[in-house]
Amino acid sequence: LIELSSYVGDVLSYYIDYNYKENLLSTATEKRNVRRLSEFLGYKAPNKTPSVVKLKVTTTIDANTDGTPKYGTTPQSIDSGLQIASNVDSQILFETTGEIDFTVSGSGDDPISAPILDSNGEASSYTLTRYVRAVSGQTKTKSFTITSPTKFLELDLGEDNVIEILNCQDSSGQKWHNVDYLAQEKVLKQTHYSDDTTRDSAYDQGDATSIISSVPIPYVVEYIKTNKKFISNFDEDTQTYKVQFGNGLFRFSNSGSNVDPVEQAGVTINGTNLSDIPSAIGSTIGNNLNLGETPANTILTFTYRAGGGATSNVQVGELTTINNPPDNVTISVTNDEPSIGGTDGQTVDEIRNNASAFFATQLRCVTKEDYTARIQSIPTKFGSIAKTYVNRLDGGTLLVSTLSYNQNRQLVQTPELILQNVATYLNQFRMINDQLDFGFNLNNTLFSGYIINFGVRFIVNQDRRSNATAVKLNVIQVIKDFFKVEKMQFRQSININDLQYNILGLSGVIGIKELLLFQDGTDEYAGSRKFYNYEVDGTTVPNGEVSYGFQYNFTEALDDGIYRPSVTPSVFELKNPNQDIYGKVV
Repeated sequence: LIELSSYVGDVLSYYIDYNYKENLLSTATEKRNVRRLSEFLGYKAPNKTPSVVKLKVTTTIDANTDGTPKYGTTPQSIDSGLQIASNVDSQILFETTGEIDFTVSGSGDDPISAPILDSNGEASSYTLTRYVRAVSGQTKTKSFTITSPTKFLELDLGEDNVIEILNCQDSSGQKWHNVDYLAQEKVLKQTHYSDDTTRDSAYDQGDATSIISSVPIPYVVEYIKTNKKFISNFDEDTQTYKVQFGNGLFRFSNSGSNVDPVEQAGVTINGTNLSDIPSAIGSTIGNNLNLGETPANTILTFTYRAGGGATSNVQVGELTTINNPPDNVTISVTNDEPSIGGTDGQTVDEIRNNASAFFATQLRCVTKEDYTARIQSIPTKFGSIAKTYVNRLDGGTLLVSTLSYNQNRQLVQTPELILQNVATYLNQFRMINDQLDFGFNLNNTLFSGYIINFGVRFIVNQDRRSNATAVKLNVIQVIKDFFKVEKMQFRQSININDLQYNILGLSGVIGIKELLLFQDGTDEYAGSRKFYNYEVDGTTVPNGEVSYGFQYNFTEALDDGIYRPSVTPSVFELKNPNQDIYGKVV
């Protein structure tokens, strides 16, 4: 009996210790427990992750009689979901996640080729290039027939590799939205410019302002409140993805039409049905579908993308076969870079650490760095943001300075419609007491950020044994590389000593007689050019270079070989490297 009691006590102690250990994220070892604990912290670990790649899409357009590109022949848009198969293994499929629009361009990454000449030496056509993101997987659909309403209805998609749910629609054509949690009240809605009556193109800002922007804005974003929502989770027990709906039930009238929600978990008083509670009292206890309604007497059709895994990673040039080519244009596709990211899921340690990091941030914007990272990561379909700087003012207000790229990859003021999209997008992340101001008004003109443009002047001494022209071209190329716009950020200084070091490392250069940045040209170089168009107060400078930025005193800003940044958050930019660099070799 003593041995039996010892055995029972030992076993009980073991399982008590084991259960306690599995209830803590830091000590749990079973994957299902780690996954559930991470979900409790708000982190949903995917079972498989897709491989991601940047596809290069090209098409050919005709030339006008004067040799310029005939953009009117370009297709308006190729919808997302273009399916590309590997030319090595046809079972590996990728699908584009964004529209391909040859009429818009976001940066210098979307170039137009040199003209293709005919037999007479005249321009006959051009090649347009666009880049689009694609993920491994293929689109599938599955339908469910729902009869009687069920609280927290759960449906099994029967797939273990669901990447994302693209759409859910019932038999009456109403859309159901995938949310992070059932209590989420608002969902993100995006409207393409072709579906917006106030906009004629991606460059038209519609109601935001009558000015046509130089930056494309394919979508306008807004938040809508809806009760038609569901969540999706991976079930470790069944090894499949499941979706779950809310608990809102409807009372039906004699005609069969739904009238209002009358039952919801937690909104009864001492067992009394809501229908017996006066409406005035019912409104005070929250008689609404805050957890969403549950479907009934309908057919739900899910459209989702399934795929991913470690086998979905492909090499350069492997994605060339288009399975569903568009009807309105002839295109060719390839990948200049290998795809990355495809895995067979996260390990227990990875889930544990990612959940801890997720809980620490909880997707909230608390610090200035949080806001900067969130703005920089806004989907490009809502507008492109190239540079961002967030500064907290004395009153606690956050001033957000932004700049964007035009199609020549030059910095321009961020259009007002993009600023509206950013402000709306940040509403779900910002702290409740944070007030955000985007841009600033100077002389009745809205500026999103300060740009300081300049020219470069150099005189270098060459080795007599070298070719002077080659040395000059090499120096110009080093200057271009040094001042690439991708390297420049808000409040960044310019260390001219580093540039001198790079130039002295060139073959044929034995010394630097002069190297400076300037904005006002002289008769010796740049003529009467002024590399700015605005005074500090935003007024236009007479004879200033149009489309250039603000005036800045580079002479006073130079201190021990370093050009100090402006007190006002600004970005230095060598706007036109082929025109703004002056120099000679002696």
